[in-house]
Amino acid sequence: MFMRNFSSQLLANIFEALGFDWQSIIAHLIALIILTVGLYLLLFKPVKRMVKERQEKVKKIEQENSDLNEEVKKMKSSTEVVLSEAKKQAAVIHENAVKVANQKADEIVADARREAKALIERTEREMEEERGKLQSDIEKQITDVSVEVAEALLARKITPEDNKKLIEESLARWSKEE
Repeated sequence: MFMRNFSSQLLANIFEALGFDWQSIIAHLIALIILTVGLYLLLFKPVKRMVKERQEKVKKIEQENSDLNEEVKKMKSSTEVVLSEAKKQAAVIHENAVKVANQKADEIVADARREAKALIERTEREMEEERGKLQSDIEKQITDVSVEVAEALLARKITPEDNKKLIEESLARWSKEE
């Protein structure tokens, strides 16, 4: 007990030397507790609530960003699919255009060949007609010359029957010679 008394006295002497008494210490402790509770209620709880709200906002924004990233990825993949389909359609259209152009070219070539063939046939017919006319003219001239020569040789007039007979004989001889 002596120690206890001594230590409490020593403590009391230190407090007196510093100018403290037990009542002021208790008042200060009560004030400190009230201040701590007041600060806890007035500052710590609202700040803690504000921090929690901000964390929730940040989580919400992160979730929205994640959702948007997913949507962007989906849109990108769908865009790639659409682009791929568009390229396929463009290739089909190009291929069809080439086919149509080749068909048109074939039709134009076929038309040109038909026209050329028709022109050749028409030209050959015209040449055949001209050959026939020339042959007819040559035969007439030969006939006239033959008649004149025969008239001069015979010194008489040849009748149309004689003329016909001479022509047929001459043509028969020429046909054998050719």
